Amino acid sequence: MRIPWLKNSNTQAKLGVFIAKQRVDICALSASNDAISVLDSTAFNDISELVKTLSAMIVKHKLQSSACHVVLSNQLYQLLQIDKPSVPDDEIASTLPFIAKEFISEAIDSVVFDYFSVPNQNKINLVYSSKSLVELIITAIKQSKLELVTIGIEELATANLFNTSADTARKSTQMLIAQQDYQEVSLTIIYDNQLYFSRRLRGFSRLRDLQESQLDTSLLDNFSLEIQRSADFVVSQLKLPEVKEINLALPSMILEPLISRLQINFTIPVTPLKHAYIGDNVDTGFLPAIGGALEKSS
Repeated sequence: MRIPWLKNSNTQAKLGVFIAKQRVDICALSASNDAISVLDSTAFNDISELVKTLSAMIVKHKLQSSACHVVLSNQLYQLLQIDKPSVPDDEIASTLPFIAKEFISEAIDSVVFDYFSVPNQNKINLVYSSKSLVELIITAIKQSKLELVTIGIEELATANLFNTSADTARKSTQMLIAQQDYQEVSLTIIYDNQLYFSRRLRGFSRLRDLQESQLDTSLLDNFSLEIQRSADFVVSQLKLPEVKEINLALPSMILEPLISRLQINFTIPVTPLKHAYIGDNVDTGFLPAIGGALEKSS
């Protein structure tokens, strides 16, 4: 969702703001955009507290006038893949409310729609969120004296972590497996700097709680099976090269032993997610905010 905002000539940092039902994370890049200068998180009891919470964080870190890319937690929107409408590309956005009537139960005038294309397929990803929530976010950004550039979603933000100008890296298929709090595990496929596929792996929300003594559980074999099914789908249906790496960004205290156990089931390398901005001490919960800060302005 690209929402125009009043531009400020004094814009400083580039800021990613991740908004979930009970917390907000911020990631500010340095003026040269080559390092993280601020990484912070604040919990709240209810999303209605967003305005005062975000404002306090921005004042605390002196980030007023920053260019801001908001990222919504998957708790706050719905994502559906549908057939691409038979209209010119520049008319797709205006047809979404009419098309959406077939797929959603909410009142059309109570939600905001957007979409992004599915590469190499005659389909689009339809995204919709509560209009009142979007209005609340705009109010929070305005009162925090930020420049709102985009409102995006979790899957696209984390895919930004794989953006590269190196041709050989762009042409490799990457799988990212990530988790926020105790939500369902997210699996995404990135190729050529684009998000090709995403799904939720149901039934693995407690994977983060596994102890090293529990690594022989059938849960990990079932988890591996779901990963393999997605890897097979990449080749058979998406017609992409085989997955080069399975990148894990799970909030586990035993990530290395977990990776070693999963590797037994795969010939594809299983590795912790690596990025120039993500050190060993960075909580993986910050990935959407970091991905938001990495969003390219059009």
